[in-house]
Amino acid sequence: MRSLFVSVAIAAASATCLAQCQTGRISLNHELKDAGTTMIGTVEYAEPVPDSSFHMDGIDYVVHVDRVLKGHMIASDVVHIFSENSPTKFPMQAGKQYLLFIHRNFNDYEVDNCGNSGLLQASSIDSIAKLKEYARKNAE
Repeated sequence: MRSLFVSVAIAAASATCLAQCQTGRISLNHELKDAGTTMIGTVEYAEPVPDSSFHMDGIDYVVHVDRVLKGHMIASDVVHIFSENSPTKFPMQAGKQYLLFIHRNFNDYEVDNCGNSGLLQASSIDSIAKLKEYARKNAE
């Protein structure tokens, strides 16, 4: 019984360690430079995606593009963002508005869970100000 408890404790600790960013958080400046598109979007709904030869199982988030702050990678009003069921998952909730730094991964759009994406209402004033300044400079 004791060895079972120890095994479960080790497995839980390992899962927690894997769920954290292995190389640290991505700086806002770095992600602004590297993201194909930076946008504000509202999640319309989410659909489960089964495991395939292309990726792990996960969730396909259908996101309405409210405002593109940077980039031209997305040319429609709606974008599908894939999040695999793994420690690198970036979970979102339907009806919530997010600040998203979108990257292309083969045929999928994805968000890096170690980056600066997150609920718009929870984003720091400093991040939003930097984004607005960046968008203004690049619009001129």
